Amino acid sequence: MLFRYLSSLTFLLVPFLLLGEEREAWTSSKISGSPDLPPPYVAEAVWPHITFNQGLDITLLESEGLIFVTERFGKIWQVPSDLKSRPKSAILFADMKEHIPSLNRLLGLAFHPEFARNRKFYLYYALNTQEPGFACGLSQFEVDAKGNIVPGSRVRLMHFPADGHTGGDLQFGPDRMLYVPIGDLVPPSPPDPKRAAQDLGQIAGKILRIDVDSKDRGLPYGIPKDNPFLGVEGARPEVWAYGLRNPWKIAFHPENGELWLGDVGWEQWEMVYRIEKGGNYGWSVMEGPMPTNPYQDTGPSPISHPIVNYDHYSGASITGGYFVSSDRLPRLKGSYVYGDYVTGKVWAMSWDGGKVTANLEIADTRQDIVTFGIDESGDILFLELGPSAPLQRLVSNPNLEETSQFPTKLSETGLFRDAADQIASVGVYEFKINTPMWQDGYESDYWVGMPDRSGLKTTAEARRGSPVMNYLKPDDMVLAKTIHKDGHRVETQILHFDGFWKGYSYRWNESQTDATLVDKEGLNTEIQGRPYRFPSRSECIRCHGSNFNRPLAFFPGQMNRDGQLDRFKDLGLVDKEFVEMAAAQPLVNPNRSEEPIESRARSWLHSNCAHCHKVSGGSGLTAQMNIAVPTSQLELMGHAPKRGYFGLDQASQIEPGNPYRSILYYRVATKGAGHMPMVGAQTLDKEGVRLVHDWIRSMSPDASVPAYSLEPKSVEEALVLYHKIQSGELSIEEREKAIAVCSNHAEPFIANLFIGIELE
Repeated sequence: MLFRYLSSLTFLLVPFLLLGEEREAWTSSKISGSPDLPPPYVAEAVWPHITFNQGLDITLLESEGLIFVTERFGKIWQVPSDLKSRPKSAILFADMKEHIPSLNRLLGLAFHPEFARNRKFYLYYALNTQEPGFACGLSQFEVDAKGNIVPGSRVRLMHFPADGHTGGDLQFGPDRMLYVPIGDLVPPSPPDPKRAAQDLGQIAGKILRIDVDSKDRGLPYGIPKDNPFLGVEGARPEVWAYGLRNPWKIAFHPENGELWLGDVGWEQWEMVYRIEKGGNYGWSVMEGPMPTNPYQDTGPSPISHPIVNYDHYSGASITGGYFVSSDRLPRLKGSYVYGDYVTGKVWAMSWDGGKVTANLEIADTRQDIVTFGIDESGDILFLELGPSAPLQRLVSNPNLEETSQFPTKLSETGLFRDAADQIASVGVYEFKINTPMWQDGYESDYWVGMPDRSGLKTTAEARRGSPVMNYLKPDDMVLAKTIHKDGHRVETQILHFDGFWKGYSYRWNESQTDATLVDKEGLNTEIQGRPYRFPSRSECIRCHGSNFNRPLAFFPGQMNRDGQLDRFKDLGLVDKEFVEMAAAQPLVNPNRSEEPIESRARSWLHSNCAHCHKVSGGSGLTAQMNIAVPTSQLELMGHAPKRGYFGLDQASQIEPGNPYRSILYYRVATKGAGHMPMVGAQTLDKEGVRLVHDWIRSMSPDASVPAYSLEPKSVEEALVLYHKIQSGELSIEEREKAIAVCSNHAEPFIANLFIGIELE
């Protein structure tokens, strides 16, 4: 303990001790490779020199020997469907912004089965509107003999309003009918508030099936005579199947014609379904295998369970795939290959016609896989969602036979010469940060190690009005964090960079002498009588994966204290650009009351929210919460939420002066559905929640707010009451009455807000 005290004292005095300090090389690292068996396949660019800007769909047109890549913002490109060919570039087929006014994004493309004869193709897309939300449309177009869209050929088949989950695909089936997967058309939360997915009278949450070669009275398309609900009163005749949340990519089995899809889940599950005529797939009564709204009315069909589902420890957003019919990778032939957008994992599922015989993780791409496709041989292709992404395929892992002696004990990593006393190895440097994230009351110590005498190289670019950092990181760089409470160490987390960040957790033993590597699936347990989760490798990827690819603590604004940045620059760990970025990242300790409340609240949001809510953070929102963004550009004040209103009708993310009509305040305050942040801590940071409240209130202190009531009638009133309870302004009797009333409130968003509050 004396050594630890002296070490800390030395750290505080470093501004006065820097003169003459020399960088010591870190040569003791044993962190290399992976503790897990290598996946059998890795990703390979088909044509590395041909890239696409946010491609969302891959469509094979076999009759023309072409593959079409549909980009999000309207362009459609063509490349050969024979992957052995060597095209110099992709050819622009069309820019649909020239043909669809107010186009927001393209979602799906399908060519008529008789395209060679009739030259027709179909697009599913989203449109900008002047009303809240947006609209979705389905149109038919014709192409002339030269491959140009015929002016005036557009036929509008469908047009409907939306506010979320569009689904994303179009496919013609073996029966020559057009299948259109539609999401529930609402934001993620609350789940399916219009109960549309189970209502056959609405098209939301459905697979539609239409005949584009005929027309029924009053419709620009025909209704197939064998659609399942033609005789059901009030049912939309187009409905083929229902009970889906956000079907993202469908495919027909190349031999038996069965329809399969990936359905993006809500809070816990991702699903693969085999779609049958008239099938009900549960949403929003069920989310995969788990009840969601069990008391709502269901459609006329019994609920069919997913063929495969995985939880959010393995991924968080499924991308449906295809059945492989190519011989190039024999072990995959006949398998349904699908992936996850968030983690980049890829699985192969084998189906014998009645049951799953295998469902294996086959690749770990660390890419945002947004769509799959097939080439003319039936080989699987995929795209990541990025500004410069090539078509990719799977190839056998050349390192499959390599074994790695990855350290299973913290003492074996080479990070510490004395793991029990946390004495760093030569060349490993401890650092401290300004704004730790909330960790259920735990605290952390931090270290960095870079092999030999290597260092970071930093560049910055302006994106959406704020500077964004890019690091050139040395291979085998390691960041470590030991989490402890009341003198008891619980976990040491390690981030290892080998081209991508990979995360590992080590659990400390009771004697505090060493820590053992936790299995890749993570671990739920209890520490000091409270729930504690050691994250899975996939959970680590969700914050440190390819779409984020930046450390959260080893960050200029976090490290700008006690002379650390200048010291690390002089040591060669970071460069001048890294140090200069700190001026644009003024992080402070949120608990220091002498700091301005805006600085404290912005710092808290940065550390607890900005790992997702930033440019390229993966949150799906335009809001940016990282500290480098000026408050005026956060896109929170006056901006509508993208994930639902939580009972605060037409509220903004932040309503200045009124936290009780601010979605942000509700989401950090609740422990129930919709709580933010979604991953990490399992308890509320009461001081942080109060800080967000006070910051919003300080924006316009004279703004009118509701009076509090022990029996609130609205979510606004409930938030006022919640704040009174959390601030200790009520008597014990009032607090108990309020909690009893609100925990059983008929308004679900009020009950949701008070989940577990009695434990705080």
